[in-house]
Amino acid sequence: MTANKKKTTVTRRNFLARYGGALASLFLGTGCSDKVMGPVESDPPEPPPPPPPPPEDRVDVIVVGAGLSGLVAAYELVRAGHDVRVLEARNAPGGRAQTLRDPFDDGLIAETGPARIPPDHDLTLGYIDHFGIETSPFYTQDGEYLILSDQGVRSRETPSVFLSGGRDAWLKIPAGTDALPMAFAEALGDRVRTGSPVTKVVRDETGVVATYGPAAAEVRGSHLICTVPLPVIDKIVFDPILSEAKRAAFEALSYADVTRVYVQYGQRSWEGDGLNGWGLTFLGGYAEIWHPTWNQEGPRGILMSYMFGDVARSVAAMDPGAIVPDFIDRYDVLFPGSRAVAEHGTHFAWEHQPWIGAAFASYNPPFSEHPELASPEGPIHFAGEHASGHRGWMQGAFESGLRAAKEIDATVTEERASRATVAIPRRQMLRRIAGIQNAPAWLAP
Repeated sequence: MTANKKKTTVTRRNFLARYGGALASLFLGTGCSDKVMGPVESDPPEPPPPPPPPPEDRVDVIVVGAGLSGLVAAYELVRAGHDVRVLEARNAPGGRAQTLRDPFDDGLIAETGPARIPPDHDLTLGYIDHFGIETSPFYTQDGEYLILSDQGVRSRETPSVFLSGGRDAWLKIPAGTDALPMAFAEALGDRVRTGSPVTKVVRDETGVVATYGPAAAEVRGSHLICTVPLPVIDKIVFDPILSEAKRAAFEALSYADVTRVYVQYGQRSWEGDGLNGWGLTFLGGYAEIWHPTWNQEGPRGILMSYMFGDVARSVAAMDPGAIVPDFIDRYDVLFPGSRAVAEHGTHFAWEHQPWIGAAFASYNPPFSEHPELASPEGPIHFAGEHASGHRGWMQGAFESGLRAAKEIDATVTEERASRATVAIPRRQMLRRIAGIQNAPAWLAP
């Protein structure tokens, strides 16, 4: 008989306990048995190659600042075939060409910066025409203009007297002055980077590197156009530093401070007294009084006080909450009874704008005495109304931006006004042609 063998079962736990060491040696190739082979010796594997460096961010021309001088330079250089990048510190293009819409009602607007366009500013009018932007008279020919002396004496002037010297032909953009920079920005598209303040500009033998934005990104260009207003140019580190002549020209130039205060009224009560809401006041310092909404629709209107220098600084230093109520009282002196229909308002001080710092460059010393303001330093070019003969005007911004663009590419041209050099309001034209036969149909009453 064959003896029965007891069948035993080895559990997985017991198997591992009994043979775990041998299995480990087998798997690792370190067992003591000479029948167990270890790994075949060979050269260690090659480490993976490092990832390629990111491509350098490079353009032909870097433009620092998306004010009118920077925008026109970029626009014309793009039209000439250059790859351009515009870096703007603020969250919107336009520089000092800003239009206020908030907090006004019924679509009313007013300007914080440039508003008036003389008829001989051919570059300004040329680009307005180029983009198909409508213009209208800046001043009104209706009603009388008010003058308040430093003694508080009120007097009136007719439009023909107040607007003598050609101011009757000045124009404005009724949609808002910011329509002009926005037209440039729309044409340039994503070439304009807002919220991208430039903090450093380094020159070397191959061009310029600009560091910008909160992430300290870098972009290289063959040329750079700096349009930064001088009150804030110290926010940029230049390496190497700019020349002594350039820095001396910067130091010699001062800027005008401007503050504007706006009050919205439910009704234009001053018109019932034969006044048009415009005027001048010398009481407590010189200020212009504008009625920017004189030809805007609706019963509401805005009165604006335009102040310069010490007067502007004193108002800007007031408690912000007290400024509008104070000016409601001041306007009531000019236009008695207006307080009863005052609704609300706001104010704007250029000295408080962190990326601009002031309203416009002073006329003295004149640009002709400091041409270093505009002269290039290697691949770095300079523009802005301060580097032109038309300081404080959009025309100066266009002049300087086009000059800088031409320094880079001599084929750059510009848009000049296609309209007549003297543009006059329809009402004034009617007076001039009264009784003349064959007058143009569009001038018919």
